[in-house]
Amino acid sequence: MSFFILPQKFLKQWFLLLLFASFALNSCSSDENIIVIPSEGEDYEIHFIDVGQGDAILVTTPDKILLVDGGPRASGVTAYLQDLEIETIDIVIGTHPHADHIGGLIEVFHSFTVGKVIDPGVSHTTVTYSDYMAAIENYEIPLKEGRKGMKWELSEGARMKLLHPVSPSSSHLNNASVVARVTLGELVVLLTGDAEKEAEAQMLNDAGLLPAHILKVGHHGSWTSSTTGFLEAVQPEVSVIMCGEDNPYGHPHDVAMERLNATGTDIYRTDLHGHIVIETDGTEYTVSTTFE
Repeated sequence: MSFFILPQKFLKQWFLLLLFASFALNSCSSDENIIVIPSEGEDYEIHFIDVGQGDAILVTTPDKILLVDGGPRASGVTAYLQDLEIETIDIVIGTHPHADHIGGLIEVFHSFTVGKVIDPGVSHTTVTYSDYMAAIENYEIPLKEGRKGMKWELSEGARMKLLHPVSPSSSHLNNASVVARVTLGELVVLLTGDAEKEAEAQMLNDAGLLPAHILKVGHHGSWTSSTTGFLEAVQPEVSVIMCGEDNPYGHPHDVAMERLNATGTDIYRTDLHGHIVIETDGTEYTVSTTFE
C-alpha cells in the first residue's frame, strides 16, 4: 500500500482549500456553520521618540497612523516622521496642554495632513497652547474631547480605548491627561500621559482594563505617578520612561524606579536609550533602541 504525502510548502494552501470548500457547502444550508479563517498576523510598530524632556509616541498599523503628543517645540518629531515617509496622521492625541507634550504638535499640524485631534478639552494660559489651538483651527482639523470609554478602530485586529479622563479640570492639567489603551492583536500598550496618583486611583476603579504588556510610565517617572497599586494592576513586561538627560526635575525619581523595579518589568529610558521602537506581529514583540 502506498501513501501520497503532500509537500510541506503546500500544506497551508491545501488546508485553506478544505476550509473554503467546507464553508461553501455549509453556507448553502445554514448560517450557523460558517467557518471563519483567521487572518495572518499584522505588522505594528510603537515608536517612543526621544524628544528630550517630553512625550511623543507614534503607533503605526496597516491602516492608520496614531501620534500621541509631540514633545516640546523644535522636538524633532516632524523630521522623525518625515524620515519614515509618513504623509498623513489619522489621529493625533494631545494628552494635556503642557508645552512638553503639545509644543511639537504645532509643527506637525503645519507639516502633515491630520485626520482628527483628541485632547481633554481643558485650556491653558500659555502661548504654546494658544498656538496649538490656532493651528488646529487654521487647518480646520476636527477636534474631539477625549473621555473615558471612547473607542476607535485602528485596523483589523487593532483598536484604541480611552480609560481617562471622566471630568477633567484645568486646575490640575496632569490629571486631565488622556490615557489610551491600545490593543495590537494580543499586545496591549498603555499610554498614560502625565497622569498622577489621583488619576491612577480613578482608573483602578476599572482595574480589569489596566493589565498591559507595554507601559508608558506616567509623568516622566515622577514620584507623583506609578503608585504601587497601579503598577500591580498593570503588571507591565516593558516600561518606557520618557525624560531628558540631566533634566531639571530629576526625572525619573528614585522612589518611582523602586516601585517599577519591584514589578520585575524591563525598563527603558529615552535619556539612556534614545528612540525606543517596539515591533510586533500582534503576538510576539521585539524592542530596539538607538543606544545600547
